[in-house]
Formats: sequence, structure tokens, C-alpha cells
Amino acid sequence: MKIKTPSVTKKNGAKPVAKPPAKAAASVSRDATASKIKPLADLAAILDKARKEGRRVVHCHGVFDLLHPGHVVHFKEARKYGDLLVVTVTPDSFVNKGPGRPVFSQQLRMETLAALEYIDFIALNQWPTAIETIKLIKPHAYVKGSDYADPSADLSGKISEEEKAVRAVGGSLVFTEGFTSSSSHIINRFFSAYPEPTQQYLHGLRARYTPEKIVDILRSVADVKVLVVGEAILDQYTYCHPVGKSPKETIVSTKFTSDERFAGGAVATANHLAGFCREVTLLTALGPNEEEAEFLHGKLKSNVRLECLRTTDRPTVRKQRFVEATFMGKMFEIQYLDDKPIGPEQEKTMARMLEAEIGRHDMVVVNDFGHGLMTHALREIVSHSGKFLALNTQSNSANHGYNTVTNYKRADYVAIDDLEMRLASRNKYGEVKDLVSRLRDRLGSKTFHVSRGAFGSVISADDGWHEAPALAVRIVDRVGAGDALFAVTSPLAYKGVPSELICFLGNCVGALAVEIVGNRSPIEPVPLFKFVQTVLK
Repeated sequence: MKIKTPSVTKKNGAKPVAKPPAKAAASVSRDATASKIKPLADLAAILDKARKEGRRVVHCHGVFDLLHPGHVVHFKEARKYGDLLVVTVTPDSFVNKGPGRPVFSQQLRMETLAALEYIDFIALNQWPTAIETIKLIKPHAYVKGSDYADPSADLSGKISEEEKAVRAVGGSLVFTEGFTSSSSHIINRFFSAYPEPTQQYLHGLRARYTPEKIVDILRSVADVKVLVVGEAILDQYTYCHPVGKSPKETIVSTKFTSDERFAGGAVATANHLAGFCREVTLLTALGPNEEEAEFLHGKLKSNVRLECLRTTDRPTVRKQRFVEATFMGKMFEIQYLDDKPIGPEQEKTMARMLEAEIGRHDMVVVNDFGHGLMTHALREIVSHSGKFLALNTQSNSANHGYNTVTNYKRADYVAIDDLEMRLASRNKYGEVKDLVSRLRDRLGSKTFHVSRGAFGSVISADDGWHEAPALAVRIVDRVGAGDALFAVTSPLAYKGVPSELICFLGNCVGALAVEIVGNRSPIEPVPLFKFVQTVLK
């Protein structure tokens, strides 16, 4: 039923005019707020004119994912250093605080900031840091919070570079002294992307470890000399767009879009390690194709030394995946490889290289993909080397069921996934804890790490049994995530880091890795440091 509102008549008989002032005021306010948000190039021109008029420009920069009282005080104090306060915002694509961040989009973050009276202009940054922005807008004062006053506490290490940039344009770096608060702390308490059990797990971890302590532990592996042994793999993504079923065949027709190549396999493992350890050597084999060899070599980080067996009778392993680009769905795969064991002479050459390199390193990291490089003789060498051995064997369509960790006599640290653990155990439905314990005893491992996808990961170690929930909130591509987890946790196991931290950090690495397409980029220390800091605040 429609309710009719009664009309009201003034004493003179005229009906009153509707009153729109509040709505109009709100509209004016929104317009005023929106006018503060400028493209960075336009803002640079506005500020250039302001400086010529003798006005002082103050610049603040950050993510500002959740505006809180600490930010308000910060902007209020910053405003005192000049006539115009400019705030630049980190774009969504460069927010480096781990999966699930930012909580609020760049547009919402800018509109929220624009509502503050202390701020005159807001712009979206175009780079990962403020360095180029400082050069562009030339502030008289670049203002940061007091938590940045100690350069050693800056995980990104960029505050010193930002100071150089602002001094180069004639400005100065200033720190406010208001109380500090944390968007991450508030978000973790009230806007967490994780379910309650995961939040409880993180709460317990916070009680035992500070983010600073964990970051120090990650930094402590820098002096470990690592030898990586295993197959180099050239991963090729052929992006396609399905156009429908072929009218004359029972196949789906696809339209080619583009190609992309990545350095995978043991090359990816070496690159992950090279971010955390200063000296890394990769011992692998490459086929006769010079262009492919040069591509993989060119993708190695500068602190990775390549020792390579060149084979004329077998190609570099190449895996071509046909991918529907919109949702990163894998349609099918073609493998270019010879998965028979390498020949006797190649094996002897590889054995000499391996024995020569082992003595120069603190630990050996074996990435065995089961494509013929790691023969029985080479497995025997690494098993009996006396060096700390970190082992990862992988099951795939070319070797399903044949390439398991039980092909090795021993390993100090093992990191495999649940399927590979069950294949090695020859037990499809057994209890995880029992199966892991038996494999660990068989290999004499100090630490046995099993990743279980959405179910997190588990570790059996000398210091007990530990479980950690999955920390990924967005999955782009699973390819390479296990290699990343294995690579980054291996030197931690060598250093004797508590296994509950290895379990936690492995899941942090996995959460970062599944947001990367293939092996497009390795896991770097700073994003991992920031992720740890973010989830434990």
C-alpha cells in the first residue's frame, strides 16, 4: 500500500518550498573533496606555480590503507612545516604488505584522505617508492612518522634514498613526533581476511615472536654458501582465448594471444635463494639450443654462479603450458624433454663437477624434478657428502610415482607436498603425522616439511610436531610456489631455526608465490619482511 504524505499549507495559503540546503551542501562538499585529487603531472605544475609565489610545499607519502587517529595527528603536525600539504598514495599494484592488502582500493584511500582539512592535494603515485615523486614535486619538507627516524628499522631500506632525493631538490627530511599507531594492527584485529582459527594461530605466534626477531632470523642466512643442484626448466606460457568448439572436430578452438617465458626449475630455486644468501652456485644441465641457454643464464641473479653440463643429445627441459589468460586457467601442456637418465660419460662429468663444488659450500640444495639429471650415482654422492642436504623431489606427469624422496639415502631437510609424501609412503589414506614420521626416520631427517595447499603445512622435527594454516588469500598461479617455499626455508633449516617458524615462514612464502604468474619474479626479502610485519602486528 502506498502511503501519501499530507501536504502542509502556510497561513497565507501558499505551500512551503522544499528545503534542499543539506543536500546541496553535501554536493558542494563532495565536489570540494574531489577537487583535491589531482593527476601527478597536474599536481607538479600546480606546486611549481605555488613555489614561485613563495609558498612552502610539504609532502607525505604512504599506503594509508586504513585512516586512523595516528595519521590525523601526523598530517596535523606535517601541515605546520609549510603552506601546502600534499599527500601521495601508493597504488594498489605496488602495495607490498602481503596477500589481502590493501584492504581498501586506491580510489577509496585517496577519497578518505581528501576529506581531511589539513590536506590540500592528493595524488596517486606512479612508482613503488616516493623517490621519483620527490624529484617531480620538489617539496620543501618531506615528512615521515617517528617510526622511520631509525633508518635501520626501515625494512625497505628506502628512507635513506628518499632523504637523498629530497636534499637533492633543496628540501629536508622531517619526522613528526605524534603518537604512533598501525593500520596493519587495526586491520588484523577488525578487518582480517583470515578465518578465526588462523587469527588465533597468529595471535599465539605474536606472543612468542616479534616481527623484528623473525626478520633478524631471515637476515641471518645471508652468509650461508649454497650449492643448488637440479634440472633447469624453461617454462613457456602460451596465452590463448577460447573461441568455441570446432564445427568439424571434437576440440576447442583457441586464438593465440601472446607468449611469455620464465626461468623455472632449479634456476628459479637459485634465484629465490640469491635474494637471501650472498653466495649461490647452480649446478645444472642445458641442451644444445644456445638461445634457450642464454635466456636461462640471463635470468640468473648476479650473485648466482652457473656451473653447467652442456648436453648435445638431449634438450633443455621445456614445458609449454597453454593458458586462458583471463583466469590463468591451464588448458593443456606440451613437454619437450628426454627423461631417460643422462649417459655414462655425462654422468661422470657431472659427478666430477658435483664433488668439486660440494666442498666449497655450506649446504647442498637438491631440486630433483625426475627428468634424468639426478642419476643413482649422483644421488649417492649428495647423500654421502657429509654436507647439510636439503631435498625436494617432485612428481609430475612424466615420472608419476617414480621420483620420490626415498630414492635418496638421507636428507637433513626435506620439503615436499602432500601428494609426494603419500607417493613416497605408498599410502594414499594414512594419517599425515604417521606417514611423515616414518619417512623422516627412514631418511634420518632433522626436519621434514610437508605443504598441504589450502590445509597449510606441517613439520616433524627434533623440536616436535608443528602445523601452520595457509596464509594465501588470492591465488593467481600455483606454478613454482613449492619451489619458492623449499628454497627460502632450506637455509633456515640449516641454521637450526625453530621448526614452527620454518612452518610459518614457508606459508608466508607460499602466499606470496601464488600471487606471482609462474616464475615471473623470485621471492624477495623485503616483501617477505613486510608480510611478516603485517600479519604479526
